[in-house]
Parts: sequence; structure tokens; C-alpha cells
Amino acid sequence: MSTILDVMGPRIQLLTDLSENREYSLMKAEVPPGVVVPVHSHDDRETFVVITGELEAFTVDSWKTVRAGETVDIAGDVKHAWRNSSNETVTLLVASTAKMGEFFNEIGRPVETVQPGPPDPAALMHFVERAIAYGYWLGSPDDNAAIGITLG
Repeated sequence: MSTILDVMGPRIQLLTDLSENREYSLMKAEVPPGVVVPVHSHDDRETFVVITGELEAFTVDSWKTVRAGETVDIAGDVKHAWRNSSNETVTLLVASTAKMGEFFNEIGRPVETVQPGPPDPAALMHFVERAIAYGYWLGSPDDNAAIGITLG
């Protein structure tokens, strides 16, 4: 069983062995209450299947609630964001590219080594540097405010 990684709030467990499979990455994700994934985009397609709980997904131009049993498919280069406004941890299955799995491996930290609360400045800088290296777009504070997310 692979390590569970904290990726700036959400927790990701890679279910696909990327050393053997380069076609896709299947992951289990947990999004604790109050966790927000700011607006971003990347060329990797992602498909999310909510297993337990409900969370809000922003895609294209609006927020929608996604409940257990529902799927959100996000094409490459579509701006999107997530937030868990509930009091429960949400569990998802995520299918994406091997590249996305590698990105999470690079930015993730084993959950047992991460202190509660927002990421420390060094972890945040590492995340931003790796995201830029992968060619990913990260929304500015203004981009996030425009869709109802306050950063910091």
C-alpha cells in the first residue's frame, strides 16, 4: 500500500504503480472539512468520483455541489477549484495522467509529518515551484476572490 500524502490540504494515495504504468494514474483522495483547493488549471484531464460525502466543485463559470456517487470530469486546461464546506471528510477516486501522479508525489508530504493548519512557507514555495515547472497555471488571489475563495 502506498504512502498517504498531504498535498496542501487534500490527502492523496496513489493506487497505480507509476513505475509500471505510464498510461494513467488512479488515486484515492480525502478532502477534510474546510479544505479549499484554489483555482488552477493544467493540461491533464481529471475525472473525480465522489465516494463519500459532498463537496463543491468550480468549473467553467460556476460552483456546483457534488455528492456521493456523482462524477466530475474536467478536461485539460479548464480552470477549476474545490472546497469542502461540510463537516465531514470527503473521499474520492481520481483518475488522471501519470504526470499528475508524479506531481503529487513531488509536492506531497507523508501525512504523519504534516502539522495541522495551513502549509508552512517552505512547503508552499516548493508547491509553487513544482507547479510552474510542470506548466500548471495557479490563480492569483484576485482570480480566487472572483470565485469566492479567500487565500491566506
